[in-house]
Amino acid sequence: MTDLILAILHHVAVFGLVATLAMEGVMLRAPTLDPARLVKLDARFGMTAMLVVVIGVSRVVWGGKGWAFYQDNPFFCAKIALFVAIGLLSIGPTLLFFRWRKAAAGDAGFVPPADELKRARWWVGLEALLLIPLLACAAAMARYPF
Repeated sequence: MTDLILAILHHVAVFGLVATLAMEGVMLRAPTLDPARLVKLDARFGMTAMLVVVIGVSRVVWGGKGWAFYQDNPFFCAKIALFVAIGLLSIGPTLLFFRWRKAAAGDAGFVPPADELKRARWWVGLEALLLIPLLACAAAMARYPF
């Protein structure tokens, strides 16, 4: 039963991660941008990512398959590497969002510079794109060896 509960919680957390990333992408394309709301949403993204990690580690430690299943699974290693890459990529937009919030606090008419906005969209888009192979690795991991 523990394994089932952890699996459900892990899936819900991953869906939450995807949803917050999608919302960031939508907010970055909105005609008006509220940097303070974007910072809050990005914080939720970070907290959800940490929740995914905690639940994922719990699955490895207390789940039905145990560490032996994961230690030699190349798809598990690839999935973790992709998750780390997404986390590292998220640093760039996070720093921009903080800078924008600070600038908006001092200037009610603040609009992010076009090049920074384009860069943030690109980073968030790349994070979303990397979710595809991550999810493919998760599906392959569960069935390895084939």
